[in-house]
Parts: sequence; structure tokens; C-alpha cells
Amino acid sequence: MALATGCGASTKPTLNVLSVHQSPARRDMVVYVEVVNPAARPIKLQKLQYTFASAGTPAGASPAATGEVELGARLVAAGAAVVVEVPLPIDALEIAGDNLILAGRLFAEQDRIIRRFDVEAEVATPIERDWDHLAP
Repeated sequence: MALATGCGASTKPTLNVLSVHQSPARRDMVVYVEVVNPAARPIKLQKLQYTFASAGTPAGASPAATGEVELGARLVAAGAAVVVEVPLPIDALEIAGDNLILAGRLFAEQDRIIRRFDVEAEVATPIERDWDHLAP
């Protein structure tokens, strides 16, 4: 299959951070992100390669955290949205502070072509920094 770069601002999927919660299984946090498909055709989400960095991080600087979430070909109908869970290590919160940016590449199949979309969203992190109360 061909790989095409997503183009056209009106049909580019967008990310909206819904909430940040403690992961039930680990000390880390989970960022619940809504992926919106504004296109007139459905897309199948493949994966999200992401970084978390401070809002003021200069280009080329090391991010607070990086990762990849496999999305298992989740279908997003035209004009619809799905919620995706993105892990956020507590260490990244301690490094980055309160102004986190989630940025990355969203890979999705549309019209039998795998497309790559650059995406970004601001993360409102919890203000409390006493991580000792979290379950191990």
C-alpha cells in the first residue's frame, strides 16, 4: 500500500484531550483523547506515534515521553469520533510540568491508502504533584 501524507486542513483528523486519570493497573497516568474524523469518508485508525513535551520545548529538544499506541484498525465514520487511551508516565509529568503538549503522527487508512496526519493537542494535567498517594 502507498503511504501518503495527510493534506487539506478540513479533512485532517483532530485530537481533543478529554481527561487525564491514573491508570488502574499502574502508577502511570492515562490521557483519554478523542480522535475526530471531519472527512466525508470513514477512516480506519492504525496507530498513533506520540510525544509528550512541555509547551515551551524548543524544536529538536528531547521530549518528556514518547510512545506508540496500536489502534487495531478502529473504524471512525465520517464526521464521527472515537476515544483513544494514551499512556503518560508520571516521570514525564515531573519533567514537563503543567503545560504538556501531546504531538505526533496518526496513521489511518482512507480509500485503501495509508495516510499520515500530524496531530497535536494541549493536555491539562493534574495540579497535585504528590505522587506518593498513587497505588504502586
